[in-house]
Amino acid sequence: MNQFPSVTCCIDDRYVRPLTVLMESAAATPGNAGLRLLVIHDDLAGQAQKLLLRHGDRLGIQVSLRPVARQISGPVSGWVSSAVYLRLAISDTLADADTVLYLDADTLVRGDLRPLLATDLAGMPLAAVRDPQNPVIGAGIALPAWATLGLSPGREYFNSGVMLLNLPECERQGLFGAARRFLADHPDKVTLWDQDALNVAAADQWIRLDRRWNTFGLSALAARPGYRHDDAEPYSPLAMLLGDEPEATILHFAGPDKPWRAGYPPGWLKHAYHGPLTRVLKAEADGRW
Repeated sequence: MNQFPSVTCCIDDRYVRPLTVLMESAAATPGNAGLRLLVIHDDLAGQAQKLLLRHGDRLGIQVSLRPVARQISGPVSGWVSSAVYLRLAISDTLADADTVLYLDADTLVRGDLRPLLATDLAGMPLAAVRDPQNPVIGAGIALPAWATLGLSPGREYFNSGVMLLNLPECERQGLFGAARRFLADHPDKVTLWDQDALNVAAADQWIRLDRRWNTFGLSALAARPGYRHDDAEPYSPLAMLLGDEPEATILHFAGPDKPWRAGYPPGWLKHAYHGPLTRVLKAEADGRW
C-alpha cells in the first residue's frame, strides 16, 4: 500500500484512545496492510506518544508523530477543543507529502481504503463527502451568516472529517491560508469551526465522494428524543442515510455523542465500535507490543 497516499489525523491527548481504535479498525482489513499514519498533534504527553507508536508496531502501521505549536485559530464551543484547528496546519506540517487522506479520530474503518486513496483529484484541492446534516448552505446550522457573507444558498457543503487532500494544489490555491483568514476576520460567523472556514475557502472547488467514505452514525442519534433532521431532509433523506450505515467503509461518529463514552445508545453502532476497542484494550492488558 505504500504506493498510495498516507493517512493523517490531528489530535490532542483527549483523542489518543479513539485514534488507537481507528488504527485497530483499519488494520483489520488486509487491503490496508502497510498503512502509513502521520499524526499531527498538539503537545501530546510522552506516554501517549509511546502508546501510539507501540500500537503502530503491533498492527504493522508506520506511525510518524508531527508536533505543531499550540495556537487557537478560531472560536471553540460545544464538545471540541482548540485541537479542532490542527487540520489547518496540515499543509505546513506535511510539506514533504503530496496527497494525504485526512481522517477524524472519531471515525472507524470497515473496509479497504485503497479505492479512496486512488481517487483522481483532477487538479482539485480536495475530495470530500457532502455533510449529511448540513448538505447545502442555508439548510442546517453551518455558516448561519451565509447571506451576510455573500454566499449562495443551496451550494453544497462538505464534511471535513474525511478529506483526500492534494497538498500542492491546496498550497497553490491558498486553501488553508484563506480558511485561517476567514476565521480571523469572522469569528462570530461560524458554528462548525474550521469546517465552515474550509467550505468558504474551497469556494465549491471540491470533488464529491460517495457517501460510503464518510457515513455518519445517525441511527443512534436519531433514536434520541428531540432529534431533528427537518432542514436537511429534502437534500439528504434520513431514511437514505440510515440505510447507508451497513455499507459504510468509513463510519463517522460526528457530534457530541461518542461510542467510547458512557451513555452512548445501545445498538449495532456501539457494538461495531466496541469490537476494535476491546481488542486494543486486551492488547494493552496482555502487553502484546
